[in-house]
Amino acid sequence: MTTERIHAIVGAGFSGMAVAIHLLRTLQGPVRVFLINRSLGFGRGLAYGTNSPSHLLNVPAGRMGLDPQDEGGFVEYLRSRGMPYGPADFVPRSLYGDYLERSLLKAQAGSADGVKLELIEAEVLAIETREPGGSPVLRLGSGRLIDATEIVLALGNFTPQPPATLSAARWSSGALVNDVWSHGALDSLSRDAGVLLVGTGLTAYDAVLRLLDQGHRGAIHMLSRRGLLPQPHREQETPPAPGIVQADFLAGEGSLRRQLRAVRELVRSAVEAGHDWRDVIGGLRPHTPRLWQQLGLRARGQFVRHLLPYWDTHRHRAAPAIFRRIRGAMESGQLGVLQGRLVDAANRPDGDVLVTWKPRSAIRHASAVYGAVINCTGPSGDLRRVREPLIEQLRASGALSVDPLALGLHVDDDYRLLGLDGAPHDAIRYVGPLLKARLWEATAVPELRIHARNVARLLAERASRTPA
Repeated sequence: MTTERIHAIVGAGFSGMAVAIHLLRTLQGPVRVFLINRSLGFGRGLAYGTNSPSHLLNVPAGRMGLDPQDEGGFVEYLRSRGMPYGPADFVPRSLYGDYLERSLLKAQAGSADGVKLELIEAEVLAIETREPGGSPVLRLGSGRLIDATEIVLALGNFTPQPPATLSAARWSSGALVNDVWSHGALDSLSRDAGVLLVGTGLTAYDAVLRLLDQGHRGAIHMLSRRGLLPQPHREQETPPAPGIVQADFLAGEGSLRRQLRAVRELVRSAVEAGHDWRDVIGGLRPHTPRLWQQLGLRARGQFVRHLLPYWDTHRHRAAPAIFRRIRGAMESGQLGVLQGRLVDAANRPDGDVLVTWKPRSAIRHASAVYGAVINCTGPSGDLRRVREPLIEQLRASGALSVDPLALGLHVDDDYRLLGLDGAPHDAIRYVGPLLKARLWEATAVPELRIHARNVARLLAERASRTPA
């Protein structure tokens, strides 16, 4: 009698849901797929858990299909639900969470005999073995132990790290909000209060929209060292013009300076030929992992320190409707941008926050009082500072290797977790945005769906070769 194989997926955001769906579509029984999430928000995560219609996807609907072979799958789902969205539309993010849930149910209903799915609401505290070299065992916060044949860590983004201020320990107390997505973080804020958002990226855009939607009347300031804002997509966003970025573009080039110069020259020539700079940035996406891996650690560090803000504002763009609202708030005078470095933010006895920052190119510090200060620096990928039980246990046991640039973790070509000794863990794989350390381009659906499919295929192939 064949023993039932157990595939345990830890995390039920996009990556975890996508792996589960692909497994349900391809595996033959007897097999059980455990999809484990600390909350019942399967398919939601930070990105798709918002219910605000103002929070839109940053990728057109026509490129958001779950399956890499069916990019239009999301649009087909929307139309099947009577929603008149087209491929070029930027739709509310909550609808994508609905799509993932429906896709999981559909895959479950169509799975082969003997293939079972179990959804588990629990936190995974540790991954251990009953004996040296044995199969992994997941220890859940509920006290349950799960013996697994294979484990897929599909952990997404972690809570932002508090800004490096003199009073960092005080964040998430009083009017200092470290996580804008935490429950009720802005509910008690006076509509007339001044608000400082630390960061000027897409997370700050989300915070501005949330404030505007709840009728906020007070001044809103966004603070970052350079004051750079995410650029908008085109009103009718289309796929990059083909052929602008050649297949061998910068092959073997390991100099960051020469890579940067070549990209700038390519943008200039593309614009002169009647194209848009977005065509170049979009055309680079298939090549970015190769270009990243051609750089040594020192060059990667230089990119993160000096070029990352410029890359992010051009690569991770905002939906046109969102950008129009941001611009409108700026033109009305309600929203402003400050260039500088946050020095300190401390709660006052009256409930306000005294903020000190050093304006860019200034000698002296500046200060002001705000009703609330919100950390909008974005999610953290620095696993050295993450205080999650599972990450702490894997880190302490040497089961994972943390990227020195704080971008994620290390895996091999088959997505297997690499330990501190550089050896892969045969039964634990990772898929999600922490692949950024290895591939750089690994944070959006068009890339993550490919990685999720690849992981599912590897597991299915291994199951067919080595029955349990």
